[in-house]
Amino acid sequence: MEAPPAHVFIVEDDQLLASALSAQVEMLGYRVAGTANTAEDAVRGVLQARPQVVIMDFRLTGWGTGLDAARSIRENLEVPIIFYTAHGNDNALKHEVACMGNAQLLQKPAQEQTLLAAISGVLRWRR
Repeated sequence: MEAPPAHVFIVEDDQLLASALSAQVEMLGYRVAGTANTAEDAVRGVLQARPQVVIMDFRLTGWGTGLDAARSIRENLEVPIIFYTAHGNDNALKHEVACMGNAQLLQKPAQEQTLLAAISGVLRWRR
């Protein structure tokens, strides 16, 4: 019997990118557990939906960055986070993500195979 598809929560403040990423995630066989476009909504939404994976834009509107939201989420829920950013070559950002543990950095826009590898990679860590 096949396992049900993993639930992925998407945090992206650009509505067009959020829709495209949601469609891409579903096309890869995962379920979108919810979406948010601010750090505040991300924390509330992830804690309520309890997904297996979070894909989060690093630069968000509101009270903080994706990293701030991720830290708040991780205080209550151990969930892998894939930071989705246009700033993937930023060494300081790479260092901060590496220090989080079970987090990855994915360059926007991601090819389907790259996104699939990132999601399946963090899901393997959870098992």
